[in-house]
Amino acid sequence: MSGQESPHQQISRLRQQLHQVQAEINVAETELVHLEEDLRAFEYEFEATVGYLLELLTRLEEEVNDYLQQIKIMRTEQTFGEGYRTVEDQYHATWNIPRQETPAKQPPKPPPLTAAQLKKLYRQLARRYHPDLAVDEADRAYRTGKMSAINDAYKAGSLVEMMALAEETGSVASVGARSTAVPPPQTETDLVQTLTQELENRRRHLFRVQDALRNFPNRPMVELALEVRFARQQGRDLLAEMAAETQRKIARKEVERNMIKSQFDNMR
Repeated sequence: MSGQESPHQQISRLRQQLHQVQAEINVAETELVHLEEDLRAFEYEFEATVGYLLELLTRLEEEVNDYLQQIKIMRTEQTFGEGYRTVEDQYHATWNIPRQETPAKQPPKPPPLTAAQLKKLYRQLARRYHPDLAVDEADRAYRTGKMSAINDAYKAGSLVEMMALAEETGSVASVGARSTAVPPPQTETDLVQTLTQELENRRRHLFRVQDALRNFPNRPMVELALEVRFARQQGRDLLAEMAAETQRKIARKEVERNMIKSQFDNMR
């Protein structure tokens, strides 16, 4: 029995572990936020330099494809009569499944309770359970124990404990009442279970943040940002080179579009 932790010792250990995990979460989230900010800055630079040109090139390609499709239809109608559809067109019209829309991006999860919100909750609980509001000695003893638990939870920064205490029905006494029905406080065993669950939740959250950090370099735009940074170290402006190449493609595609459009106009 000497090697077995008491509930009080378990609570102390779990709170220390919660503090440690939360500290790791704070460091990891801060790093991820900085990385995301740097990436957004690069994406803005990319869009201003290259992105709008790529969109223009895409629109030109779509325009060319549309003209080619119209010319194909017109030639088919000239050969087989108006309204004729090729076997390929009939197949696609019968069996082609419409392209599914890209699923909507899930909204970000709300951030954890801030220190200011935790303090606000603490004040609400203190106003509810302060011993000075006791109507008799039994009520004062209950409130004193409750405030002790509230203070411990607040010092530990434990959201789950604070929320559990807030959800409990406190001692409610009307003016002049001499006794109240006082619910039993949360036992140490219950608190151990609550803290254990919270520790597991925070560890899962830490894993998700660390996983996002591990996978961050694999994002295509991050890889491009690294290539741009490396090129600048060698005296090259990779974005300017990409913009120049895209402009050349646009010029060629515009010539192609104008030729096909002229062909289309002549067939009308």
